[in-house]
Amino acid sequence: MRAGEARYQHEIESIDLALRFIRLEARTSTIRAFTGLSCDRIRKLSHQYAHPSYRHRGKSPHQAGYFIRSAKVRHQASFLAGVLCSCGLSIDEPSAGATFACLATGELLFDAYEYYRQVVSTPVISFEYAVFLAQCLLRGDQLRLVCCVDCNIPLLAEPFPEGPRRCDYCEPDYRRRRTSC
Repeated sequence: MRAGEARYQHEIESIDLALRFIRLEARTSTIRAFTGLSCDRIRKLSHQYAHPSYRHRGKSPHQAGYFIRSAKVRHQASFLAGVLCSCGLSIDEPSAGATFACLATGELLFDAYEYYRQVVSTPVISFEYAVFLAQCLLRGDQLRLVCCVDCNIPLLAEPFPEGPRRCDYCEPDYRRRRTSC
């Protein structure tokens, strides 16, 4: 790398990440938060370099109930949360003031979401919801990643009530054992 290129390396990485987010149909506000690029620059990048695709408008997702509304979404969200953790998202000690939106976290989110899309045959979680899931896990106020007390697989759960949690596969067995006694 030449000496002059080091000066622009951060901007090159920001533009590269912005283009990757645009291909995943991320909102302008999400791209701006992770890359630091202006809204105008993001729109220009979208028009010039990205293939024509639908881009969502409006507010980013903000209701955690989406992740626990059905068994299919709950399983995929739990899998995605596990992938995020294995890629390096630290959710062991959630905090409200955790620094989230930066280039490194954006790259982590992109890689984790791409892996999720490759593994899951019919993904139901969009990239915007994946970003929101990561935010919820980092804050720990709406969702937490816990383990099933019977089979020890990771699952998403609301922070309250606390206590033993069972996955959808173990819960029917637990109810059957409890009523037969």
